[in-house]
This record gives sequence, C-alpha cells and structure tokens, in this order.
Amino acid sequence: KLTDADLVFTGEGRLDSQSLYGKTTVGVARLAKRHGVPIVALAGSLGEGHEALYGEGIDAALSITDEPMTLEEASAEAERLIANAAERALRLMAVGAKLRDKGLELRLDVDL
Repeated sequence: KLTDADLVFTGEGRLDSQSLYGKTTVGVARLAKRHGVPIVALAGSLGEGHEALYGEGIDAALSITDEPMTLEEASAEAERLIANAAERALRLMAVGAKLRDKGLELRLDVDL
C-alpha cells in the first residue's frame, strides 16, 4: 500500500511535458504527494518540459542512460540501466541525509 511506503520509484520511457496528460507516472506521483511519500521517477530520457512534473509530486527525475546509446541498446540493457539509476538515486539520498545530519539545510533555489 502506498500509505505504508517510505519511498516510491516509478518510471516510463520518456518524461516530458506530455507526461502530465494521463500517464501512469504522474498519477502515481499525485497519489504519493497526497500521502506525503517522496517519489523518484526513472526514465529512458528526460525531454522538454519534464521540470513541470516536479509540481505534480515527482521529487526527482533521472534518466537511466549512463552513456550515449540507441533506443535499441537501451531496451536491451534496460534491467541493468534501471538498477544502476536506482542505485545512483539512493546514493544521492544518502548524501542528502549526511548533509542533514551535519545540520546543513538543503534548499533548491532554482528558477524552473
């Protein structure tokens, strides 16, 4: 159940401005946001307008690709790419936790 979750990973092939319109990822993000559960979205690529998803409940969005590759190559390597991207996300969260433990306030002062 989402209400019992500490963190949600979700994803789709491409996150962009079209993801706001009826895609499962945004539906999951909106539900998670209502329950105060942070959400990380993993995608094959991040397209134009993906930043708008942050206002819909997605806390972080990461591309799974770790080097230039074709769609066919990414599809063939999807399991490895997703696992590696999830690990990178968790490592970044660990950095944030260490900074918080040192008493540093984490802020995003970004004009999106």
